Amino acid sequence: MPTKTFIVVDRDTASANRLCRALSEIGYAFPVASLDEVGEYWPKEFSIFVADEGGQLNEVISFIRKKGIFYPIIPYSSGPSAQRVVETIKCGVMSYLNWPCTLDRLKDVVATIGESCDILYREKMSRERAFGLLQTLTPREALILGEITKGLTSKDISEELDISPRTVEVHRAAIFAKLNVKNVVGAVRTAFEAKFPTLPATYQ
Repeated sequence: MPTKTFIVVDRDTASANRLCRALSEIGYAFPVASLDEVGEYWPKEFSIFVADEGGQLNEVISFIRKKGIFYPIIPYSSGPSAQRVVETIKCGVMSYLNWPCTLDRLKDVVATIGESCDILYREKMSRERAFGLLQTLTPREALILGEITKGLTSKDISEELDISPRTVEVHRAAIFAKLNVKNVVGAVRTAFEAKFPTLPATYQ
């Protein structure tokens, strides 16, 4: 069985080292203040533990999305509220660690990651692909796609945005081409696949 590798993202060096010492009982762990420190040569497979404070979790999620890759993300903090755990799970993290905790609990979290990774990998890669495609749309195209997802027709959209139906059709054609879909169903599916909730600003 290959050795598990963990990256601990925490600007608090003492905090990062404490978690690394615990994770070293399970595999190989090393701390960084940000993922930029990993450099160009990333391990083939690893999990990312990130301190959930000071906007660090948002930074990690954004970094991974922009890189277009998948690695399990596990935020951690002391005594998180149930609301906070739910919010982060909705944003695509793998689990949430109430840290500090016992070694057995830490092992349980790591085991859960391993069991869920294959399914979530496929799901997240589909989302990341859709998210990347949506970034190619212009602001006007994104606006019209939003109206399409509401079930509005081209005529409805033209009246809503005060533009001609012909202009709406031109934008629709551009949207379909950029999203590599053939019809409204494909465009709507891509839009919903890419739905990544953003963490509330009060937690950033």
